[in-house]
Amino acid sequence: MKKVIVLSGFNGGKRDAYVLEKILREFEVLYFSYNTKLTENLEDYAKQLKCFIDKSKLKRNEKVSIVSFSAGGIIASYYTKFLDKSKVDKIITVFSPFNGTYLANLFFKKRRGLQQIKLRSKFLERLFKKEIVGVKTKNFWCCLDFVVQGSSGRGTNPEHSFFFIHPFIQWWPPIIYKIKMFLLS
Repeated sequence: MKKVIVLSGFNGGKRDAYVLEKILREFEVLYFSYNTKLTENLEDYAKQLKCFIDKSKLKRNEKVSIVSFSAGGIIASYYTKFLDKSKVDKIITVFSPFNGTYLANLFFKKRRGLQQIKLRSKFLERLFKKEIVGVKTKNFWCCLDFVVQGSSGRGTNPEHSFFFIHPFIQWWPPIIYKIKMFLLS
């Protein structure tokens, strides 16, 4: 059974994978648990993701797919761009702040991971100068998203969504079905 790893965004948790687990019955859905309060550097979370994937008992030449929400998409992107893309065949990012989010500047100045996703951060500039090569990608974004505003969430192979309520996107069945179709393609 194909493995799909789910990464939540800021303040997320295992409950974020609930609808995915129900709809993606053809897959083994694994939840990557990390400190979603983002108090540490995002590079450290990406290294934890690498350890998680390395320990996931993949068979020879087996690859995983990654479904990531919000800041989880930034962590997954860093992992595939800088640490190890050889074990990943597909990466899906949903409402990820590729060009940053204003909320990091407003409320969370002492959280290192959040400071890395503030508007015009050096971390995001470095991250998105490098492309993910050899991994199929899909990105869902919404210009009306109040957390990741305008085109800030638009990434590689983008598809616009009209669902704009950022904290609930991981439970919206139309997005989950689109994720499923991409995983099956």
